[in-house]
Amino acid sequence: MRKDKDLAFSLRKQGKTYKEIEKELGVSRGTLSSWFKGFEWSKNLSNSNTQNNLKLSTERIKNLNEGRRKALEIKYKKNEIESVVEYEIFKKQPLFMAGLMLYAGEGDKRSKNNSRISNSDFYLHEVFIQFSEKFLKIKRENIKIGLILYPDLDQSVCVGKWSKILKVDEKNFYKTQVIQGKTSNQNNKLQYGVGISIISSTVVIKKKILKWLEMCAKDFLEDAAMV
Repeated sequence: MRKDKDLAFSLRKQGKTYKEIEKELGVSRGTLSSWFKGFEWSKNLSNSNTQNNLKLSTERIKNLNEGRRKALEIKYKKNEIESVVEYEIFKKQPLFMAGLMLYAGEGDKRSKNNSRISNSDFYLHEVFIQFSEKFLKIKRENIKIGLILYPDLDQSVCVGKWSKILKVDEKNFYKTQVIQGKTSNQNNKLQYGVGISIISSTVVIKKKILKWLEMCAKDFLEDAAMV
């Protein structure tokens, strides 16, 4: 028997893995596999090593997730404190309150990270976009627009109209949603459909908006109680 084969068997019986033996002796794992093939004790050792590795991997993933969770908690807490300070600074500005009230009435408050409003009036979207630019530091070129249209409306005309008025490039428009089985009244305000302005899909921004709304509602209730 080769000397390195003797050593390989000795190391294997000590509980060494193929990788560890390969590193120590320079013998390929393919050769080691052929040497140990048919030995039940080696097979049992492989199964034991696999289970141990699985346990270690599970622990590493658990620790990694716990670390991420704690990091997010710190991040969200910092964001909440920042939001409180900003609210006190911004609340006297008409655009800030207009944006908040608009979001209170037309904004998405259920999803975890989507910050968007839906309305058929162009000017309301412009208010929301300016609010996002000034107070959330979202650049207009990062604004996304979605449209909901009736099937008898010309999609290219509607996209062009929204793009021109809101000064948002057409490449930032999502695929148009068409309401099936209905038609529009060309004389009403839905002749260009319903627009959806989407600013950013981040939890931090969504939490900030909701915190501002919470503080605004608290202020209103306190003022009402003093009347």
